[in-house]
Amino acid sequence: MGSRHFLITSDQRKEYASGVLLDQMKDQDRPFLVALDREDRDLEELFIYMLSKEYVEIDAKNRYSLTVKGLEKVENLKSRYEEYLAHFDIYCAVDTESGEFAFEKIFDLDDDEWEDYLAEDRFLDLRIAVGWFKKINPADFVFLSFLKEGRFDTTRPGWQFDLLSGLLWQEIEQIVDNAVTIEELAYQTETGDWVSGEEVIADVISKGSKLNAELHAQEDHYHTEDHELKNDFSDEKRYVTYETYYDPFYISPIWFLF
Repeated sequence: MGSRHFLITSDQRKEYASGVLLDQMKDQDRPFLVALDREDRDLEELFIYMLSKEYVEIDAKNRYSLTVKGLEKVENLKSRYEEYLAHFDIYCAVDTESGEFAFEKIFDLDDDEWEDYLAEDRFLDLRIAVGWFKKINPADFVFLSFLKEGRFDTTRPGWQFDLLSGLLWQEIEQIVDNAVTIEELAYQTETGDWVSGEEVIADVISKGSKLNAELHAQEDHYHTEDHELKNDFSDEKRYVTYETYYDPFYISPIWFLF
């Protein structure tokens, strides 16, 4: 599993870009006239696509407005983002030789110490491999991490052009291309037996799921006791239900909508 020369299709790119633009239209309540002006003209192709997908419609004031389907897409994007942070971000730094996850020390380090710790060479970013194993488009993970990092900045001049044609999409492809593959995780034991990459990543997922549950429980306990943590595991602005932690191989259907 895995891919070299990974490409985001034109429709995938438009789906991602639609999510960014629809979210902006909803949260910032920004109207776009059908007769797009100045830099907004670069969004014409995207609006045509969103009309064809029934994400937007033209209202009585000749403006693009979100449809019920468009609102559902925004909610799906937010659900994916929450799911990504809750269940997959933990695989960003794993020492496959020792079996250690960087997140085991998330509460012991302040922000600067944490960033330095994550950068240690022994840690591998296995998020893409986990995505391949679960048959989730790995570009989804990179796209969502870019959202988390504020890479789709719609306040920057020229963002309209970059949303479909910019270098960000090539960067996402390169990240998927250069990520550790499942096959690369295979190794030979001291007795000469081979352990497949699938076995390794399945073990990593099981351990990561268990650690995830422990960290959320620990954070909830600290907050209940009103202790101050050096670092937060969760994003305090979101609420996520973790009822599926008992099954590390559960795959939420939200990844296969839109």
